[in-house]
Amino acid sequence: MGFKNLQNKGAQMNTNHILTFLGTGASCGVPSYYCGCKACEEALANPKAARNCACLLISGAENTLIDASPDLRMQLVRSGAKDVARVLLTHEHFDHIGGIPQLEFYVKLQTRTPLPVYAGAKTLAAIKQQFSFMLDILELHQIEVGETLEFDDIRYTPLPAKHGEASYGYLLETPATRLAYFPDTGPLDAAVIDCMGMLDHLVIDATFNGKNWMPASHLTIDEAIGLAQHIGARKTWLTHLSMHYDTPITLAELEERLAIYNGTITPAYDNLTIEL
Repeated sequence: MGFKNLQNKGAQMNTNHILTFLGTGASCGVPSYYCGCKACEEALANPKAARNCACLLISGAENTLIDASPDLRMQLVRSGAKDVARVLLTHEHFDHIGGIPQLEFYVKLQTRTPLPVYAGAKTLAAIKQQFSFMLDILELHQIEVGETLEFDDIRYTPLPAKHGEASYGYLLETPATRLAYFPDTGPLDAAVIDCMGMLDHLVIDATFNGKNWMPASHLTIDEAIGLAQHIGARKTWLTHLSMHYDTPITLAELEERLAIYNGTITPAYDNLTIEL
């Protein structure tokens, strides 16, 4: 797959970029309307503990989305973003593509030119099936594992995630920063870890607390910590947190558990920004 060729590449320009965690939750969100667990109660009292579906915004001269959650409209309003240049998708599950229709009138009324969307073949097939009414305003591009795309002075390379067939994570490279984003994944293969090289930031699935209901396609908080320590990124952010399952955990409790890592492993939260 040519993974090793990805090491030590970097974009050549010097545009300043900001990554915004538009959402950091699993598909259930926090709080959930049907749940009264302590994580939901905390989120009702503390907006920082509330989580929408996982989604990223990369801002520089242009705005790039990684995934389009069903919460996308309000996520973009909250972030202050006024435009979207393109969308990169990790996989076809609804919590990662369900917000695509919320881009319809932005395209029809503002840009009036088809919006580029980059994804694997299975994800594109899901878009064509579910959002056929938008095909005239979407510019669909099929991408493959190991194929490097460059937009707005950032290199994006899709890497295989362990989350069913044809799910991707992304390696992002700027002149100053290497970041890997895997919002939905089980244990990563050694070849994928090797190709990422030395990371400044790892953003990794930590869906479950306690028992892992889906060990082939998700990680628990403890499994994510173990993987982070193995990879050795300078900073690890836990994302796609359900907080409800298998054992509810509050943000305060999670931060206390992670305090022993002295800030090297921390939970991401909605609308958090980091410089790239």
